[in-house]
Amino acid sequence: MPKPDSDHAGGHATVSLAWALLAVALLVSWQFLTVHYNWQNNWTALFCTGDHAAVPPELASTTYRFANSAGYDGQMYRYVAHDPLAEREVQYYLDAPVIRYRRMLVPALAFLLVAGRQQLIDFSYIAVIAVLVFTGTYWLSRWIALQGLHPAWGLAFLLTPATMTSMDRMTVDVAVAAFTVGLGYYAAIGATAKVYSLLVLACLARETGALLLFAVCICELWSKRRARAIIYATAAIPMLAWYLYLRIHIPASGSGIPRWFRPRLAWGILARIAAPRHYPLPAAIETITRLLDVLALIGIVGALAATGFLLATRRLDLLTIAAALFAVLAVVLTSPTYWNDAFEYARVFTPLLVLVALIAVAERDGTPQWWWMLVPAILVDLRVGLQLGPQVLGIFHGLSGR
Repeated sequence: MPKPDSDHAGGHATVSLAWALLAVALLVSWQFLTVHYNWQNNWTALFCTGDHAAVPPELASTTYRFANSAGYDGQMYRYVAHDPLAEREVQYYLDAPVIRYRRMLVPALAFLLVAGRQQLIDFSYIAVIAVLVFTGTYWLSRWIALQGLHPAWGLAFLLTPATMTSMDRMTVDVAVAAFTVGLGYYAAIGATAKVYSLLVLACLARETGALLLFAVCICELWSKRRARAIIYATAAIPMLAWYLYLRIHIPASGSGIPRWFRPRLAWGILARIAAPRHYPLPAAIETITRLLDVLALIGIVGALAATGFLLATRRLDLLTIAAALFAVLAVVLTSPTYWNDAFEYARVFTPLLVLVALIAVAERDGTPQWWWMLVPAILVDLRVGLQLGPQVLGIFHGLSGR
């Protein structure tokens, strides 16, 4: 991708800011409506805390708890935000303390934004998610403008699986998704200092963020810029230092390897496509759900195929290398159980879907039928969107007065 001049790179900044603000307005509007009509105006419902899980006593009285549920990951990151240095007993309420604390960026920002005032941290966390949606939309809008398209397409960031999951359940994956887009934009305009900063943040957001760092280093080495590769590699130092801190301050609990990373010899995603999971739902609804499960999984396979196609047909560059690394991760996750829940795998592999889509748009003039590489993201979105269906119905019923 040619490097644009500085005037062209800065020409649409104000317009992109406006679209990013609109994205946040849409996000907050959705959250307000679903909290008001579905969760009795209790904003902690966004953290999806289940009544089967223990809650720290200081948070119990204000926590919305879902009946007959173990909850979701957002509840764990909420606890981390209330005790980011693991100095209190919050860690004992986490399902995997080391892993949850490794993904420190979003909880730490929530804590710092309100200077640690406990009564404000929950709202601060929700605000951090909104800021990440803002930045992801802004960077995508700026990148789209570089491709000669309307900056309004930046709103597509709202439809990434990681964004939809994070806005609904306060997971941290929207951070890695935003940094993926930001990396593509700043690499395109040659803003190396900003690329470095994003890599530091991505590594602290989630383990998969380190794949972006690896991609940059591989790209530099491939271009025979060894000194730059070494400099970029130092972006991992804050992450490694934080991991060392956790090793000292959190009692050993498990291997520290995420539960989803259990590679073994099996058919993985293909096995799940052949035998999609069953749901305790009415027959017609279950059929639709299982069909969309299969389509979403086919979407991930399509993204893998697109990555292979790109590796075989275009010059190796940063975006292609990053997509290849996420594709390798998907291939080695061979346990079919990993691919059970679209809300799980879709948010983790949002960077893969985003990278394939970015490359498709960038190469649209030279790649026949380039649009097919956008289809994987759409297929995954259909399944993730279905998960929000009951909330949509609740909002409609509330607005209609029923």
